[in-house]
Formats: sequence, C-alpha cells, structure tokens
Amino acid sequence: MKTKMLLIALSLFSLVACKKEAASINNPASSVNVIPASVVPQAVLSAFNTSFSTATETEWQHNSNDSFECQFNMDGQRHDAHFDDKGNESSHSVICIDAPVPSVVLDAFRKAYAADNVYEWKLTNEGTWKAHFMRGSVKWEVTFSSTGTVVKEEHN
Repeated sequence: MKTKMLLIALSLFSLVACKKEAASINNPASSVNVIPASVVPQAVLSAFNTSFSTATETEWQHNSNDSFECQFNMDGQRHDAHFDDKGNESSHSVICIDAPVPSVVLDAFRKAYAADNVYEWKLTNEGTWKAHFMRGSVKWEVTFSSTGTVVKEEHN
C-alpha cells in the first residue's frame, strides 16, 4: 500500500515538475528540461530530421549547457542523439539494441520517474522492459511489463 501511495505521489509531482536532474554517468548533477519538439530550434530539428528521418517516439530535452538531446526509436532500437543549439550533432548512441521501447512503457516510465533519464533499456526474455538510470551515484533498475506496469524496482 505504501508503494502504491508513493507511486501516486510521484505521478502527481511529475505532472507539476518540468525540470529534472539528468541521469548521466558523465555528469550526474547536470540539469535537464524535458521540452516539446515545438520549442526545439529549427536548426536542431532540421539536422535531426535529416539524420534520423524514420525516428518515432521522440523525447526532447534541453540541457543546462544549451545543448539538446533526443531519445527516440528507429530501426528496431532505442537511440540517443545530442546536438548543439546550431544543429551540429555531437554524439549518437544506441541505448537499447533489443527492440524499440513501446510508447506505453515510455509513458509509464515518464509518469513514475519524471526526474530521471534512462541511459539503457533492455528487453528481457520474459517480454518485460528494464530501465537503467542513475540518481546521483545510485544505480536504479526498474522493470516494466509490456503494458507499462512497474513489476520490480531495485537500486544500489
């Protein structure tokens, strides 16, 4: 019951909060804002669309160093790409090589863990999805069912 109340409280908080702490291994204290694509500079969107024209399930973030990050599904995988404010791509990596993360799972993660940023997604043999993220120096792993329900939460 306590877990359920905590999840409800976190969900309500996530509806109000727009700013979050980035879960970056390189810079765990950097600040990030989740933003709609409509406020991403045109140069960044153009560069992104040129490089990743078949991307779906995009999630844009504006970093405190004035760069932009987009996580998205493409070619059966989950990706992460970084751009400066002029549209120059600084990095691109695959963060899930198993399959694209379903939108219902992404939405459930964002509602329950709005202050966190996944650095790796994994699809298990059981059909569940594991999100790996950092909170400060603590590693978290949360398992979601294919319908977006939290199955297991671990941290160390």
